[in-house]
Amino acid sequence: MSQEECYQEFNDNDYDDVTPMSIETELKDELCQIMYTEEYKQLMGWSRALLSKNELTSRAMRLTSKLIDLAPAFYTVWNYRYNILTHLLKDHQDKEGWTAKELDWLDEITLNNPKNYQIWSYRQSLLTNLVPTPTMKRETPIMNMMLDEDSKNYHVWSYRKWVVKFIGDYSQELSFIDMLIERDVYNNSAWSHRMFYLKNIDPENTVVEEEINYVKDKIALVPQNISSWNYLRGIYKLFKLNKYDPEIIEFITQFVNNLSIDENNEQLPEIQSSYALELLAYIYSLNGQENISTHYYKCLATKYDPIRSNYWKHKIELLSQ
Repeated sequence: MSQEECYQEFNDNDYDDVTPMSIETELKDELCQIMYTEEYKQLMGWSRALLSKNELTSRAMRLTSKLIDLAPAFYTVWNYRYNILTHLLKDHQDKEGWTAKELDWLDEITLNNPKNYQIWSYRQSLLTNLVPTPTMKRETPIMNMMLDEDSKNYHVWSYRKWVVKFIGDYSQELSFIDMLIERDVYNNSAWSHRMFYLKNIDPENTVVEEEINYVKDKIALVPQNISSWNYLRGIYKLFKLNKYDPEIIEFITQFVNNLSIDENNEQLPEIQSSYALELLAYIYSLNGQENISTHYYKCLATKYDPIRSNYWKHKIELLSQ
C-alpha cells in the first residue's frame, strides 16, 4: 500500500462494495430531524461502515480527507484518520517523507479553517507520536501565516506554546513577538507569549533589565494599556521577588501626575493611566503603606475606574485583614 494511494483524488467508485450505515435515527416521534445533505449522508454512511470493521486502508484515509473537507469539526473522523495513518506507517520505511506529506495536507486544511481546534490537536498527536524529527523550521510557517491572518487566534497561540516547549527551540520567538507588538501594542496574546518565552529561557539579570526597559518604552507609548502593565508586574513578581526599586516607582508615578494622598475627591487631577495607579496601590500595600494604598483604591473607585468600584472597595477591605 503506497503513500500515493492515500492522497489520490477521491473517487466514489472505490466504495461500491461498501454498504453505507444510516446516520439517521428514523424515530417516529423525533422532535427535530437534522436535514443532512445527500452527499454528507453517503460519505458518513461509508465512514461508519468502514469504521465498524476497523478498516485501516488507503481508501479509508481518502474518505477521511473528503469528510474533513466537508465537516472539519467532526473529531471522530480525525481520530479515525490518526489510527489509519498509525497503522500504515508501521511497515513503511520512509516515515519522515510520509508524515511530511501528511503535514502538507494538514496545512491546506488549516488555512481554510482558522478557528478549528481539532486541527491543532491532530497536529500535536502527529508530532508527539508519528513525526520522527519535529522541527520549528517545519512548524513556524503555518503558525505565522495563521497569526498574520488573526494575531489573536487562541488555538494557534496555544499550539505555539506547546510546540516550542516540546521541540525546545525558542530561537525565533522573540523576534516574532517584537513584530506583532510593533504592529499592535495592545495585542495581549503577544504579550502573554512574551512572558511565556521569558519564563522558559531562564533569563540572566541583564535580559530581565532589557525587558524592563522594553516594556517601559511601550508603556510610555500607550500608558492606558493593561497588557504592558501586566507584563511589567509579571517581571517584578517572577524575577524581582516583588521588590520594586525607587526608580521604577518614580517611572510609574509620572503616569498618575504625582497624585497626592492629600487631594480630596473634588480636586483629583486627570491622570494618564488607571493601571499605573492600580500598580502603585499594590506596591504601597507590599511596603506596608496601607494608607496610601487605601487612598489610591478610593480614587479608582470614585473617579478613575468607577465601573469597578465594588472591586476597589473589596481591595480596601483586604488591606485591613
